[in-house]
Amino acid sequence: MLRCNIWRMDNRAIYTSLKTGKRIYLRPVRPQDGLRIRESIANLSDESRYFRFFSGMKKVPDSVLERLVAVDGVDHLAWAALDLAKHDLPAVGVVRAVRMPGTQKAELAIATLDAYHNTGLARILMATIGCDCADAGIDTLEANVLAENRKARSLFKVLGGTCIQSDGAYMTYSFNVALMNTLIT
Repeated sequence: MLRCNIWRMDNRAIYTSLKTGKRIYLRPVRPQDGLRIRESIANLSDESRYFRFFSGMKKVPDSVLERLVAVDGVDHLAWAALDLAKHDLPAVGVVRAVRMPGTQKAELAIATLDAYHNTGLARILMATIGCDCADAGIDTLEANVLAENRKARSLFKVLGGTCIQSDGAYMTYSFNVALMNTLIT
């Protein structure tokens, strides 16, 4: 069971272990993480990159990368999971929430490297962003997902997400942040 208060937190950092025993370090994304995130995106499988960006791009454009690291802690929240076993601490997962202007809603996006699928990392990232959103006054998250991305849809349903829109190829899930946070614990 995950609880936001069971992790050792030190200056907005979380040290924890995955189901596999692998130790990871989570912290907010920083502007200087551009190269780390670029490499992480390049290391996604073609399928995972397509599921995350709805595109097969291998190299993220600089303009997109700049937006991914432009985190302010209020309207753009993002956390990176770093592999403590590797000397360069590569990003193995990232979750973000970007507030929709003038609302208490944010767009959610999450990605983990393929080697970290089914390890509990996505749930840990969701717990982290859920706590951060609650603190920032964001009460609703919305995530766009490809209908064929069964793993994401399954995770979203387990965490209380409800499909609020579907056009066949794309689906939008909505999460009540408070409910999601109780389901994760």
